[in-house]
Amino acid sequence: MPFTRLEIEKGEPESGLISFSDPELPGWVIHTFDSRILAHPSLLQQAHTRRQIKALQSQGELQRRLKITFGFLAAFAFVALMVSTVTGFMVRSMIARIPPKWEHEMGDKWLAELQKEVTFVQDPKPREKLERSVAPLVATLTNKQTQYTFYLIHEPTPNAFALPGGNVVVTTGLMELADRPEELCGVVAHEIAHVTQKHLFRKAISSYGPYLLIRLFIRDENGLLGVLGESSHLLASQGFSQDYEFEADSVGWQYLVAAHIDPRGAIDILTKLKAEQAGMSGLDSGLRAFDSHPATEKRIRRLEEKWKKLKDKTSFIPLETEHTK
Repeated sequence: MPFTRLEIEKGEPESGLISFSDPELPGWVIHTFDSRILAHPSLLQQAHTRRQIKALQSQGELQRRLKITFGFLAAFAFVALMVSTVTGFMVRSMIARIPPKWEHEMGDKWLAELQKEVTFVQDPKPREKLERSVAPLVATLTNKQTQYTFYLIHEPTPNAFALPGGNVVVTTGLMELADRPEELCGVVAHEIAHVTQKHLFRKAISSYGPYLLIRLFIRDENGLLGVLGESSHLLASQGFSQDYEFEADSVGWQYLVAAHIDPRGAIDILTKLKAEQAGMSGLDSGLRAFDSHPATEKRIRRLEEKWKKLKDKTSFIPLETEHTK
């Protein structure tokens, strides 16, 4: 095998195999596991073999760098997973320490502040219609710790907002937009899910970095509630993340199905809200807590998939339609 025709190849990096062959001598191959052969002067003096050796060395260096890079990425992913796991544990632990009484007090405080900024509907008839519309849903949710109270505010923007402790605020715009009680129940179930899943408090706690989160974790109950009271009020006006919205959709859907309420009402009202959002683009209602939820189209698709997978589609109870118009 003359050097001028010699072809040099490397096997898998783990094997360390080096092969020499000659295109004019098919079937003949010389193998070695001694990588020092590539530093032999006879091979380096020939331009043909020298180029091949340099190419193989460059390829080896690239593979080495890729291994290092992937190693760092794997280590980073592992650390991120561990941090996420530990963080999740601390957040759940702190959420469990929040007493229901404090949630009610916070909700009542925010409701009082909201009453200074917006006009509440004083006529009892529209409020009674709202309560009758959502009564089948609320009946399955009410427990000894949480009693839901509903309020109507004069606001053309269709929306709703549930406060910690059970205060639920609905705009007159939503009442006018919802043609069926199932649609109104769909919105209320979603907003109540934000409260039952503690999204506001989870958001407030998660907003701290790892160091501050650990300090918050080791605080006593009073210290934790003090920090939450300061930060969660600010975060409440900024809306929820897409993940929280999706979770509230899923939990709200479960509430509707458990109450034997047609959950397609949630899809229908989201479709209407999407159209309203398109028509109100750029407008500011002055109520930041009622800003439109993100990714409405994606939320609709996810709920439509839930409907397709729902096994029982026939056991829904008929709801009155008195609240409309």
